[in-house]
Amino acid sequence: MLRKIQTDERASSALSRLPEDFYPSVQKKISGAREQLNKNFSLADAKEFENTLKVLRDIFMMREQKMLLRALAVAGGARDGSALTAEEKEAFDRVVAVLTEKNKWFEGLLEGRERAAEEEGGSARTGTGRSAMPVRFLVPMPAYVGSDGKSYGPFKAGELAELPEAEANLLVRRKAAETT
Repeated sequence: MLRKIQTDERASSALSRLPEDFYPSVQKKISGAREQLNKNFSLADAKEFENTLKVLRDIFMMREQKMLLRALAVAGGARDGSALTAEEKEAFDRVVAVLTEKNKWFEGLLEGRERAAEEEGGSARTGTGRSAMPVRFLVPMPAYVGSDGKSYGPFKAGELAELPEAEANLLVRRKAAETT
């Protein structure tokens, strides 16, 4: 199955359609294979396991590259028709949000505005380029790089933080955080 997916990904510039449970099923398969290898080690099984990991890394890297190219296109106004898994869609949406914000900033720059692109709520940004918003995380959030290039997190469920308004709004819309 993995070799076919790898071949399909290499053969097309578009994302191939994966089963909805692809990543959880792969994780289960890898955990089982690792456990089996630890119990009954053999060189042949170890080589097969390593080859499986190489194929998975290759699939992941190709899909990641295609997602980033697609995100650039969507942020530029193209329609999204990608075949993303739920896990990939979450990352994709974050990338698109960051790129869309940067595109708005750039368009404002071209129109002579100095980092004065308007936020979704209609309020102008502060002189620093953002206004902060306090949020409480509803779910654990891994560390990530915000649209301002700064690192945020990781955050635990229930943890309070002040984030740039656009990012806080995105997390609230995704029900990952609430405003405080």
